[in-house]
Amino acid sequence: SQSFSWLLPIASVPKQGSDIAVASNLAFQRLQAATNPQYTLTTRIEGQCRQDVLLGAGFGGSASASGGSTAIGGSPSGGGVTVEASGVVGAFEWTVISLDKSLANPADAATSWLTANGYDVPTGAGALLGPYLQDGLYLLALRLTKGADSGSIRPIVLTYTGTKPSIPIKLTAVAANDDMGVMTWVLGKTRAVPQNYLSLELNEARINWFNANSTYNAVVTEAANDAGGQGFVTEFAGPTSRLANVVFSASDAATWASFKSQVFASFDDFFQLAYGYYGGWDGFWDATRASVTLPTGVAFEDFKLCPGCYSGQIQFAPSVYLAALDKNVIQPLKSVQDLIDLHPELPRLYSTLSADEMTLDPAFAFNADLPDVSNQHTATRVIECNPSIYQYQASWRVELPQGDIVRGTPAEASSLTWPTGVAGLPPNRRIVRAAETGSGRVIEDNAAVIATSLGTYNASVPTASTGGAISTGGVGMTGGASPTGGAQASNGGTGGGPAVAGAGGATSATPASHDGCSTGGAVGKSSLGGLLATLALAAAAMRRRRRS
Repeated sequence: SQSFSWLLPIASVPKQGSDIAVASNLAFQRLQAATNPQYTLTTRIEGQCRQDVLLGAGFGGSASASGGSTAIGGSPSGGGVTVEASGVVGAFEWTVISLDKSLANPADAATSWLTANGYDVPTGAGALLGPYLQDGLYLLALRLTKGADSGSIRPIVLTYTGTKPSIPIKLTAVAANDDMGVMTWVLGKTRAVPQNYLSLELNEARINWFNANSTYNAVVTEAANDAGGQGFVTEFAGPTSRLANVVFSASDAATWASFKSQVFASFDDFFQLAYGYYGGWDGFWDATRASVTLPTGVAFEDFKLCPGCYSGQIQFAPSVYLAALDKNVIQPLKSVQDLIDLHPELPRLYSTLSADEMTLDPAFAFNADLPDVSNQHTATRVIECNPSIYQYQASWRVELPQGDIVRGTPAEASSLTWPTGVAGLPPNRRIVRAAETGSGRVIEDNAAVIATSLGTYNASVPTASTGGAISTGGVGMTGGASPTGGAQASNGGTGGGPAVAGAGGATSATPASHDGCSTGGAVGKSSLGGLLATLALAAAAMRRRRRS
């Protein structure tokens, strides 16, 4: 935590108290969970399989998956650097500097100033800062205040004057892992699209519909590499009315109102209830640190480990503690919900980038002509029965929403393994250069190639004769957030209605249910640290690159 620093080029100087604030990791966890891609597989039996009196007709299996950013100054500080503003927000100290336009190399002056003032500046940062500073941008530098630990690192709300939404991704290259996930939500009057990156439409045949978490991020990585390393998948796009109460709900508001209205007999009573409600929310311990007086000689870290050990020894004022909780815990979460509610449309865009691909800052434009994009994807698995074989011996086919068909064997179904014969298919169905109007210009269309290749592959898979009764799939459910911004998967069984995948609560994971001859599944979870998610992904075997 003592070495942590965060640099961000910005177009204007923020004002303390109005233009810079802390947000909540929990807000992004909840927003991620509500917009995660969800892949649901229903099951239909075609024909009639032989019945096993003892074991029944079902075949199955189970799988688990761990895995789709004041004080106004202006005083020169030497070396061509001017401190424009500074202040404290949450557990962060922040400073905005500008560089003299006459400097031949403003980046050298900036890194010298940062180093002299105690900021940890990685090797190579100067070269990445140079283009921003030469364009006349200011530099916002943040670090943790003395005494704060790394658990105090939180998302930052920053309001500044600009001409279009953009992510300063080039700076991230200084500390990037291979194929880092970049997850972005853009609020506006109409749907946002990548302006200088390509728009990617994934080939659904490459997804493992038995367990989407196992392949989704690898497919996104391949798809991004196929687009020259600079492309986004639109995983969700729709009206923000669908996200009402997602980040900060009416229930959250009622709980907070009830808590504030209570009278407490002691600190222990106050703390136990506060911890029960908000102990897992961002800012709880920062609010507590600012509101209580510990016994002489007791370190705050010791208190955190055992609050009950100091019963009757803590001094505090309930009104002060409540105000600190409101400022540090409640409002940072509520502000994100308020921001969502103020804008009609919100898409979620996702990609993966390595350091050598972070050469262009993604910028976004708005297009009122494009339709919504659902994060719900449903395919149907058809089990091809005949009276001479048991159901677990039957071949099957999956009918995809994009219209393609993938055939597979009983062994693949029982192990929840997607056919390896489709691994060579293009990861993108289409690559599009989006615009501010219309449907965009198609750069690459692989639909015909995918259909032809699948036809050849499917013909090589054994087929069972069909006929007889048909039953429809049962209900399968998933919940929770995927570990790397990827997908969730659920599998429906036989008997009942269609399978349904539901977005779970923040950072919760619920196993997929199954019955009859369904296959089981599970989903993983993660927290999301901010608007730009740096999530490690497995490197894809295929690295075919194409630029336009």
